[in-house]
Amino acid sequence: MKKNVKITPKRLFRNFRHPYILILRRLDNLEVIFTIYLTRLKFFLFLALFVLLLIIVTTIIIAYTPLRQYIPGYGDIKEKEMAYSLAKKTDSLVEILNQREVYYYNLHNLLMTMDTSYNKTLRAFFYKTENVNLNNIKLSYPLSTPKIIKKYGEAPMPMNVRLESKSSEIVKAMADGTVIDTGMISHINGKQVIIQHNNNMISIYKNLDKVNVGIGVQVKNNSNIGNAKPEKSFIDISVFLDGNAVNPEIFWK
Repeated sequence: MKKNVKITPKRLFRNFRHPYILILRRLDNLEVIFTIYLTRLKFFLFLALFVLLLIIVTTIIIAYTPLRQYIPGYGDIKEKEMAYSLAKKTDSLVEILNQREVYYYNLHNLLMTMDTSYNKTLRAFFYKTENVNLNNIKLSYPLSTPKIIKKYGEAPMPMNVRLESKSSEIVKAMADGTVIDTGMISHINGKQVIIQHNNNMISIYKNLDKVNVGIGVQVKNNSNIGNAKPEKSFIDISVFLDGNAVNPEIFWK
């Protein structure tokens, strides 16, 4: 009957140093090709050294070779700087547009409250869209069944045309272009999408509940860019041509 052997640290260490032989032979004539003497201790030491060497080589490859560019989430420094620069320019553009909108709104209120002959002439020029070079530009309707509830030039925000929207109705791009900004205006005014088109034209879609495109995305005419609010609501449309606010109605087909 086999006796129970008590395992002690000394016996365990001795077992780790017990030698083994690994022989590699040919199958046909049993010729010895390779022989190596190993212990368990040597085997674990070789394994630990191999893992350590693998970690060092991987670290060097990631830190000092171009292969690190293929790691998900690791961006090029120049690309990050370019993205940061574009974000700053976009923020500046949005700020300028908001300031200009406030300026036109205040100017509109001033013109509407004064009734001199000079202000009548200035008022006519301010809303005379024929002064802008239209270049035969055509835009599609942003909603499937557009119903205007506030015309261009009317308060509040005279640079907007307000369209009635159905519950969660799809908002479409009015022409081909590139999305240059998206985001929340406020909890009351919802989200907005700003698209840069050809002919130095910019279109702005406000009071959206959901935005379905991102900054830098190329959009096609009538493509889905967002959704109106879940309840019956409205969206505000603004169009700028060469930096001047123009009436979107004159472009709609």
